[in-house]
Amino acid sequence: MPPAQAPTHRPAWMLVLAATMLLYGGWTLVGGMLLLRDPAAMARHKIPNVPRAPAAQEAVRAFEPALDAIVARHQVGLRVDAVASIVFGLLTLYAVAAVLSRDRHGRLLALLTAVCGIVYQLAELPLNSSIVKETSAAAGPRFAEILGLGSEAFGARSPAEQIAMLEWAIALAAAVEVGWCLLLLIYFGGRRGRELYGLPLRRS
Repeated sequence: MPPAQAPTHRPAWMLVLAATMLLYGGWTLVGGMLLLRDPAAMARHKIPNVPRAPAAQEAVRAFEPALDAIVARHQVGLRVDAVASIVFGLLTLYAVAAVLSRDRHGRLLALLTAVCGIVYQLAELPLNSSIVKETSAAAGPRFAEILGLGSEAFGARSPAEQIAMLEWAIALAAAVEVGWCLLLLIYFGGRRGRELYGLPLRRS
């Protein structure tokens, strides 16, 4: 197969996908650096700073040592996740630079970003699920109120139902990001990408 050629133009779909890669890569890189620097502080920042009743505010203060203990138990996993976020963020930004500069390797880097992104999202799910379960157990009946999720519909549910809802939310967020990676595979790996980089089309 002949090598890829440098694109002669930047179609709209390339610019849109490159913009999303830039935003996502930057967000992932910064998040990973902050998590690597202080996982406990990042965990405490997940508790919204919203007005609460005195009893609820006291529950938040009492919960913080338990949250620190959860972070300590998952210290290795969180740091591995942070390093993976940094590496993936740097790869994504590098791919963006190649795509926007019309480098002939831009397509390959975009496809590599998509594959690594899918692996990254799927690998992160067990850690997030485990932390949610331990956080719910440590927070007890004030779980929803402590995390700022104290709507009547959510707070009235059993702990098991609350955990299930949060796990669905985590899975949905991962599915959205995996869907974004699939778009990269479809556009850069499909007919549009092959034509743009001067590659022969696959025979049907």
